[in-house]
Amino acid sequence: MDLQLYVWLVALVALIYAGTTRFIQRKLVNRKEMEAIQKESKELSKQYKEATKRNDKAEIDRIAKKQMEFLPKMNKIMFSQFKPMIVILVLFFAFTYVVNFFDPTKQDDITVFLYDDGKGCDAVAGDNIYSCCYKISGENYGKWTYTATALNQGSEAGLNNTYFFYGHEDTDTYVENGRGSQVILSTDKELYEPGDDVHLYATVPPEVTGVSATLDNGTWFYTDLPFTIPIFNVQRIYQPYWWFILISVVLGLILSFILGRIKK
Repeated sequence: MDLQLYVWLVALVALIYAGTTRFIQRKLVNRKEMEAIQKESKELSKQYKEATKRNDKAEIDRIAKKQMEFLPKMNKIMFSQFKPMIVILVLFFAFTYVVNFFDPTKQDDITVFLYDDGKGCDAVAGDNIYSCCYKISGENYGKWTYTATALNQGSEAGLNNTYFFYGHEDTDTYVENGRGSQVILSTDKELYEPGDDVHLYATVPPEVTGVSATLDNGTWFYTDLPFTIPIFNVQRIYQPYWWFILISVVLGLILSFILGRIKK
């Protein structure tokens, strides 16, 4: 699938998600009851303040008692807010899973395994520096992302990302943040030519029992916005799930505004 087509497809999925979540909120939340409760709560607070100013103890006690009787209604409304949120969260994870599953930039990823056995490209066995070599070729020039996952008995212990250049350097040097135990990644140089051996290194904690790595083959998701997002100072969106979240939030706000205007 072409990247631009996929970008538009993710935006369409985000539109469906935004519309679905608004529908669920309208169906599962009784807005009239919620607005009535809020109005009653404000009125009681107003009356309490006025009674306090007058130092009317009898009125203060009466309003305080009414507020205590009012609490179960408030709790019911607050609990009703959680019902649509649970459904929305389930939908969110389902939608983002589908979006990531069909990411065309992942389909040509290259998986390699690093070793700490003193053989091949690994210089010293047992020094907690896992290594391997990959002969690079093809015409996907530019930035390549190298992602390594440190494993402890098959489970992820830590993950990190770095980059190198193939064929020519690129101004884009963005990589995702790592997670878990500290994994320090490096390569023997920054720029490679066709036919070169890329030496991949991962320095890991002693408890790590293996390291697997992914090279993105020079293809990765991004889309450039026609403007820079204020505060965050971001114009290029990386990863399909961030694009999905941005579009769904913007469309959700637009739908809420339109529905609000229609209601008026």
